Amino acid sequence: MSRFRFVHCSDLHLDAPFVGISSLHPNLAERLRQATEKAFSNIVELSIEKQVDAVLIAGDVYNDLDKSLQAQLKFRDYLKKLFEAGIPSFIVHGNHDPLDSWSASLDWPSGVKIFSGDQVEQIPILRGGKIIAQIYGISYPQKEVKENLALLFNREQSSGFAIGLLHANVGNNPNHGAYSPCKVEDLVASKMDYWALGHIHKRQILRNMEPGIVYCGNSQARSFKEQGEKGCYLVTLDEGLPPNFEFFPSDSVRFYTEEINISKCVHLDDLLTLIQGQCDERHSQIGERDLFMRFNLEGTTGLNSELRKGGTLQDLTEKIIDHYKNIKPGIWVELNLNTRGIYNLDLLRQRNDFIADVVSLYDEIESEKDFSQLRKTLEPLFYSWKGQKNLETLTDSDLLELLRTARDITLEQLLDEE
Repeated sequence: MSRFRFVHCSDLHLDAPFVGISSLHPNLAERLRQATEKAFSNIVELSIEKQVDAVLIAGDVYNDLDKSLQAQLKFRDYLKKLFEAGIPSFIVHGNHDPLDSWSASLDWPSGVKIFSGDQVEQIPILRGGKIIAQIYGISYPQKEVKENLALLFNREQSSGFAIGLLHANVGNNPNHGAYSPCKVEDLVASKMDYWALGHIHKRQILRNMEPGIVYCGNSQARSFKEQGEKGCYLVTLDEGLPPNFEFFPSDSVRFYTEEINISKCVHLDDLLTLIQGQCDERHSQIGERDLFMRFNLEGTTGLNSELRKGGTLQDLTEKIIDHYKNIKPGIWVELNLNTRGIYNLDLLRQRNDFIADVVSLYDEIESEKDFSQLRKTLEPLFYSWKGQKNLETLTDSDLLELLRTARDITLEQLLDEE
């Protein structure tokens, strides 16, 4: 029975910066910058260990202008290592590494196929003189590719497996650019056995068989927007059977966000113990990887006023980071405050004073059904302020949370003065 095994990876973004993190922790800059390379190194080692028939890379090897000659040379060395192990590699370019952005001066090892951007090419893979598979692929000639490239794919072979290699936005995913937009139906129509897709950083299997349509996700997360495991798929195609997908993590740095209810914390030491316990547990679960934890502190607590004093949260963060300074792999922490103070709002409403009026005003706003008036009040912030691009669209539940937080801060100030 014919069998074809390969590794499917994409969105390596070699040498790309970890935006917003290196600046917070300057000592991490070099380690983070090496993380994307380490992830691809892990993929190469996996491919050699499993003795796969090929490695398929579905675009965005580099990260636009962030690519460096050093990163290109290292990438070439890894491809050479694959070739020396008898493993060919197949690469298409995406919107971050279009053909017109790559260095033309580099010579690539034998066994490396970089697909052109003119038309879909069809490259056979042989074993014992027989074709076991053919890889179909096309690259982006430039960044802005709005054409549905999936429509250019058409199975022409009569023997061996057919694999489509493409960087595309299937199903109009709103979280990624609309490059080479297409539908699942377009991919099915090409009669491939498997689609190795790139561009979407979250791994997902869009279709299990006839054909398998798979996003492997990026190989290394670079921010808290990309949580959990990142890696590649080991794919096995057997004649007459559905494709088999096996995910392997390749990342060397991992990100998690957790909500912690701190209502039972009486002292700041209680809070430190709680956070460090969560860090230790998560760190023990992820193997030899650096860990970035973002904690959203929630709940009603007597610590609320103290935590909201200028510098307290930063001091706590630095103390936690210092606690783990000698731990390898490392642990780094960010803290966000979503707590509320302990107030008896019913008693405050019964007072015949300014504080009762303030509580009543917040109650009145909260009772509105659609927050239309509140949104109108906030319009200058979201539509006129020069920094509005940094603000996310707020749902009604988001506004309600902000409103209650503002009420607590107001009451803290007034009651402290009283």
